[in-house]
Amino acid sequence: MKFARVIGNLVSTKKYRGLEGVKFLIVQPLDIHRQPDGEAYVAVDATNQAGMDELVFVVASKEAAFALPVDFVPVDAAVVGIVDDVDDRPLYDAGSVDWKVFLRIEARPAEG
Repeated sequence: MKFARVIGNLVSTKKYRGLEGVKFLIVQPLDIHRQPDGEAYVAVDATNQAGMDELVFVVASKEAAFALPVDFVPVDAAVVGIVDDVDDRPLYDAGSVDWKVFLRIEARPAEG
């Protein structure tokens, strides 16, 4: 699953059976800092709610086909979620944590 930004729509006059009524979106993949990373591509909108400039989750390959309600359709990428918010704060503040290391050294009986 990767972040992407919706940058456009694709209109198709003819679609594969099973893709009728499914929206095609043009998405820009993003890196971990949510900056453009690579070339834009087409993804089907499995949420049926994603819109222009929204931050979304995209899956690719076989998982993309499983995201749609039809048994199997030939798609390479699908939008499976719309991101409301991203919390970039670290899970803990390393500077405020007292790290204590406990070593347990056991005496071993002398051999021999």
